[in-house]
Amino acid sequence: MSQTALPPAPQPVLGLPDPGEKVPQLAWPTAALYAGTLALFAAEAYGVLAGDWSRWLTVPIGAAVTFLMFSVLHESTHHAISTNTRVNDAFGHLSMPFVVLWTTFPVVKFIHIEHHRNTNEPMTIDPDNWTSAGPAWQLPLRWATIDLWYLVFYLKGIAHRPRQEAALALTTFVVVIAGMTVGMTTGYAAEILWLYLIPQRIGLVVLAWWFDYLPHHGLTVTQRENKYQATRVRVGGEFWLTPLFVYQNYHLVHHLHPSVPFYRYVRAWRRNEQAYLDRNAAISTWFGRSLTPTEYRTWRRLTDDLGPTPDRASAQRPVFHPLRVRSVARLTEDSTVVTFDVPADLEHEYRYVQGQHITLRAVIDGADVRRSYSIIEPVSANTLRVAVKRIEGGVFSTYVHRDLVADDILDVMSPTGRFHLALDASARRSYVAVAAGSGITPLMSIIATTLEAEPESTFTLVYGNRTPRSAMFGPQLDALAGDRLTVHHVLSRTPGAPLEGRVTAELVHELAPHDVDAWFLCGPQELVDSLSASIDGTVLTEVFHTEPSQVEVGVDIESQVTVALDGVETTFGLRSTGDTILDAAMQQGLEPPYSCAGGACGTCRAKVLLGKAVMDQNHALDEDEIATGYVLTCQAHPVSEELRIDYDA
Repeated sequence: MSQTALPPAPQPVLGLPDPGEKVPQLAWPTAALYAGTLALFAAEAYGVLAGDWSRWLTVPIGAAVTFLMFSVLHESTHHAISTNTRVNDAFGHLSMPFVVLWTTFPVVKFIHIEHHRNTNEPMTIDPDNWTSAGPAWQLPLRWATIDLWYLVFYLKGIAHRPRQEAALALTTFVVVIAGMTVGMTTGYAAEILWLYLIPQRIGLVVLAWWFDYLPHHGLTVTQRENKYQATRVRVGGEFWLTPLFVYQNYHLVHHLHPSVPFYRYVRAWRRNEQAYLDRNAAISTWFGRSLTPTEYRTWRRLTDDLGPTPDRASAQRPVFHPLRVRSVARLTEDSTVVTFDVPADLEHEYRYVQGQHITLRAVIDGADVRRSYSIIEPVSANTLRVAVKRIEGGVFSTYVHRDLVADDILDVMSPTGRFHLALDASARRSYVAVAAGSGITPLMSIIATTLEAEPESTFTLVYGNRTPRSAMFGPQLDALAGDRLTVHHVLSRTPGAPLEGRVTAELVHELAPHDVDAWFLCGPQELVDSLSASIDGTVLTEVFHTEPSQVEVGVDIESQVTVALDGVETTFGLRSTGDTILDAAMQQGLEPPYSCAGGACGTCRAKVLLGKAVMDQNHALDEDEIATGYVLTCQAHPVSEELRIDYDA
């Protein structure tokens, strides 16, 4: 299969899926909610008027009455209680006094339908936008005065409302205010305040927050523009949030299908979940983090165990999957440990070998930023955990250090890297590891795994840092030190330290045992290069910073480069002295795997099947891999008229 041009952009999916839920002759759960709330009000009335109950008990009960009765009133406004209009209206009129006593059901019905027609328009058009407008400090005050704003909104347009409706509304307002005034001036002020006014005001705050603010705040798309982006679904904690807040965490379903009874929102969502996701429905977590449809699928797989979602076919090359951050913990003043949750259906893709790394990807300030970090846990722990050291001016490390929190979603590439040796339980070997700064991260897994898998082997670690406080995993390493692990801390900015200064080849050879079976070197390129040159025997290296360089390719030809990725071949022209193969492939709209783009991580490895390519530098491939035909495409240039490479090989 071959392609030479990008496929046409996908067209937006239009149309409204059938919710599959109809209005019943009578929504018995809604009727039961009314009856139960009425009984709750009776209990509150008894507690206030006769039972001398604590205000700490009666006020929450009264607030719950307002909240729950609004759910009945809300269903009535959308004819979601019965196929019989009179039954709907009856429940609307009967529930109205328990929500807002001084207006009428037709007024609330009109105002609420205006909200549905004009969602996210200015508050002079969408009355419910009152709850989100203004600075943050005003919001609780706005929630507490939502009914007063409704009154203002209605009066502004009262001339265009039916005369009978307007007259009844004004009469109701005057009669109720007058009645309350008389009651409060004739010795019943306490009863009116504690039975109705105070609980009702608290209930309105919760209503405005839950029914209006949470589903809509921060969304700028209007109902007219895109109904799937004008209201959101909130996920997380649904076992208790869904019944507690009367299913309004699925408020988007209500806006899409207003006549569906509230207790059927979840069924409607589950029935059309893929269709809603295809339409890019607005979704966020309970904690307020927006989720893309891909992230939502991951969230569901992780938190609700709703069964597997469609995923990509497994491949030999590394691929990204969105994973949820389980925890973010400070390790030192300038380093952070991040742990990821891996869903069961992806566990096989995230099995790792000691010394391997993962690439993290995030959009930061509008840019796609990727960085590779070593897995720090032993293989036996089967835990995807990395440590990130903050680098001055480092975009990704600053983001992790400052902004990343638990329950965020990050794109995580499956593990890669060959910074390890095959282990043998019967072996009796002596290993030496040299690390500087964050170069300790892959060695945490290598040392722990090796000592577990080879009970007779020993490790010597020479670890360079500025101060004890800046040493990542310093206390943990000291706790592990013993007969089989010797740790030497070399401190460059700690006067009087037992080993003061920088890590040098002379110092390493002085501290290392005489017979060493294998060396692991991880740190800056200069340190790794100087140590490698002084060692005979098996040496494995990994650098976390490389100096850019470019070799003279010796030719300047136009090569026809064919790149195989996910079984699809793409051909394009590329000069030998031009961009790297990786850069050229991305300019063609391809998404090959890559991370550091500096020849250090090996993520962009691909195999040359035909022709020849040369690399500017290489710090990731060994001699056997190069002999087999592998190149780092971030460093490779074609030097033959035709070049075919395969990322999947």
